[in-house]
Amino acid sequence: MEDRSLRASVVGGETLSVVILSYNTKDITAKCIDSMLEHSPILADLEIIVIDNASSDSSADFIEKRFPSVKLIRNNRNRGFAAACNQGIRSSTGEFVLLLNSDTSFVDQSLDVLLDFMKNNEEVGVCGGVMVDSSGAVQYSCHNYPTYFNLLFSKAWLLSSLGVFKKRYEQYRGIPENNCDVDAIAGGFMLLRRRALSFVGLLDERFFFYVEDIDLSRRMRDAGWRVVIVPKAKVQHLGGASAKLKPIKTYAWHHRSLFRYFMKYYPYLLPLNLLLGLGLLGHLLISIVIKALRMEKTPC
Repeated sequence: MEDRSLRASVVGGETLSVVILSYNTKDITAKCIDSMLEHSPILADLEIIVIDNASSDSSADFIEKRFPSVKLIRNNRNRGFAAACNQGIRSSTGEFVLLLNSDTSFVDQSLDVLLDFMKNNEEVGVCGGVMVDSSGAVQYSCHNYPTYFNLLFSKAWLLSSLGVFKKRYEQYRGIPENNCDVDAIAGGFMLLRRRALSFVGLLDERFFFYVEDIDLSRRMRDAGWRVVIVPKAKVQHLGGASAKLKPIKTYAWHHRSLFRYFMKYYPYLLPLNLLLGLGLLGHLLISIVIKALRMEKTPC
């Protein structure tokens, strides 16, 4: 398929830079770019940057050939989410930067919805829309700051399907129906104001995968910028396309990032953090064992 040109802006003369991290998701990434070009914004020029994290499925060659207008960055190793996104941000030129998962696709002008909101709310440093699955079911699109208590309800842990844990889990993952200030926006659909980034800095590369979005949102709020979810903006999200390739390693990255988050923000609670680390490690090992047992019981 020939490359469709990036449509010029008719309003404002600003640029939206979209940063997409690709890791062995060749066809999915292409679908994401196609949908973005089909629904490219009217309120800004569109710049698309793809960072390929050393894919082994010829993703980089495929994207370069099919979309010559897309800026492609090739990594010779998997640098993780934060570091790769920072590469994209540094090479971008837009007044606004969208971090977008490769396994997403647009069906309407949601990019204009987010841009319009940012242009009319100068105090907002980061905003995001709602991610939905193919059936329209809402996915987890914003976060609360992790605490030693709410970790029990913030993710699909071993206990999250039981009684009170299930109820709190569902409450915790609820999405506001209207524009609302939140603690953090999910990094899979996160629009950043470059001027705000110049105040707080880029993603913290100590977080290889996961939690970097919460950390950046927290630094935005601490610096006085608003963090807002805009539910009218929606994107379809397949979910975990890259993570499913290495589920155990991905889960380990998530647990390690959580531990590093608590060490960063609560270093004075070292004994509690060490207990947390042991708990995370134990949960990880139990999860691996349960997964292995389930695989053994799965018929060929």
